[in-house]
Order: sequence, then structure tokens, then C-alpha cells
Amino acid sequence: MDGPVRRTQICVTLIAVLLLTGSAWADPTGSADLHQIMAGSTERQFPLSLQRTFLTFEAIVLEATYYDPSAFCVGPNPRFAQLFVFNPEGLLISVFTPSVTSSTLGFRYRVLTVGFLASLLGPGTYKFTFLVRDCTDTKSVVLPEFLTFRVLNP
Repeated sequence: MDGPVRRTQICVTLIAVLLLTGSAWADPTGSADLHQIMAGSTERQFPLSLQRTFLTFEAIVLEATYYDPSAFCVGPNPRFAQLFVFNPEGLLISVFTPSVTSSTLGFRYRVLTVGFLASLLGPGTYKFTFLVRDCTDTKSVVLPEFLTFRVLNP
């Protein structure tokens, strides 16, 4: 992805990172207790735009930006990454394995992306979060906030 599409995707990611409470862009590690940062967005079409509602025949793309401050993780991808989808009551509905790509934000950033058809979930309200295990296989991080989205019948 080049040009306006990639710039829009980076802009959405930057906005999500800036909105993440308790973090500072200048120091992405935030407080001493926050070892890694993830931010997420739910996107539907190109050019990418933030979406929270989908029809059953549409594709959903869930994305998060993952940051790992460890010097050992400058090049390698995370050891493990999964997307968890829950219903509003907290029941696990589905698990997906995202693709992991490097980011133009820096060497320690990775973009986690999962795409699937909304029909796999069916109509309803869902929450998602990513779980990531760092490249040294010593720390696990969960997206700090669950993002909520809805799937509707056409």
C-alpha cells in the first residue's frame, strides 16, 4: 500500500496512539509499569476510515500498533499474537491470528492486522482486543481498551 492509502492508515494509527490514556508520544514506553503500547482501530474500506458498524456481507479489518521497547526486539516480530473477539457479556466468541508487519513509525513498532467476513460472527455487538507476546517470549501485552463494534443484518 502506497500513497494516500498508506498515509491515511498511518494517520489513523497515530491518532489512536495519541488517544491512548497514560502514554506520551515522545516517550512511547510511558510510565515505568507500561512496557509496551498497543492501539487499535476498526476499519472498513480504502481509503481507510474508522468504522464501528458493519453489515454481515462486509469484511472487517482490525488493526493495532504494537510497540516493544526491548533492545532485543528491534528487528524480530513478536513471538505470538492473537486477536480475541468477545460478546458484551465477556464470552469468548472467536480467536484469529493476525499478520504482523513492520511500521514506518520506527523499528520497534509492528502493525498487527486481521481481516475476516462479518458473517463469521453474525449479527450482534462484539468487543475485540489483541494479545501479544514479545520477541523474547518474556512479556505478554493486551490492548489496554476493548474496542466495540456491531454487525447488522442487511
